[in-house]
Parts: sequence; C-alpha cells; structure tokens
Amino acid sequence: MDIQFPEFEIFAPKIEVAWTALQDRYASRLTGAEVDYLFACLVFGLTSPAYGEGEPLFHFDVCRALVTMKLPPDRAEAALYSVPELTQPWADTVREQLESQAAKMGRALLQAHNFNDDAAADAGSRVLGRPDSSEEKAA
Repeated sequence: MDIQFPEFEIFAPKIEVAWTALQDRYASRLTGAEVDYLFACLVFGLTSPAYGEGEPLFHFDVCRALVTMKLPPDRAEAALYSVPELTQPWADTVREQLESQAAKMGRALLQAHNFNDDAAADAGSRVLGRPDSSEEKAA
C-alpha cells in the first residue's frame, strides 16, 4: 500500500530509530514476530496523538505505511493484525511502556509541528533531534 500523508517526513526518522533500538534490545530475547508486534505497537502509539481521534481506517493505513518502511508486507500485516504468543512474561509490560513512550513522543511532535500547516511536511528531521534546552529535555 502506498499512502501519502503530510507528516510522513516527521514520523519516518523516529520509525528508523525505533526499529534499530528494538532490534538491538530485543531481537536476541524475543521471537521475530514479537519484535515486529512491539514495533507495530510503538508506531500506533507514536501516531495516536495525531490520528487517534480521526478516522480509524486512515490511522490504521498510516500505521501500515510506517510499519512497512521496515517490514515486508507479510510481516507488517501479521504485526498489525495479530498478537503473537509472548515467550517472555515481561514482553507485555514492554509493549505497554513502548506504546506509552511513543505516544508522549507523538504528542511532542504534534506540539512541535502544526499538522494542519502545509509547512509541517517540510520541517523534516531538523527538529526531531535531541532537545537543546533543559526545559525541552524535561518534557
């Protein structure tokens, strides 16, 4: 599926970093299906502040587009449509934490970019780096 939405450039760098972090941290301790599922949950959390109150199917399409940045279509569909049997008792807690942290990040992105402004898509990753001020770091 090839969906285009203005915020793709805003979310894409976060998706890249998230996938790498999940691979580094969990690939040796969880199954591939579990890591894929955690990734899909993280993407859902990240995009929920921007799309969660809107049309559910569009939000799902946005999630699918972002998940397929890193996963082949069959793995993306499995991650989005099913919950794998968890092999570690702590995996569900990790899922909850990832989704919650991603939602916080999504809210920060929403505040940093006016998603209704056509210029938001042009903002790119320049504002997605680490916060410069201690006030931003606390947020």
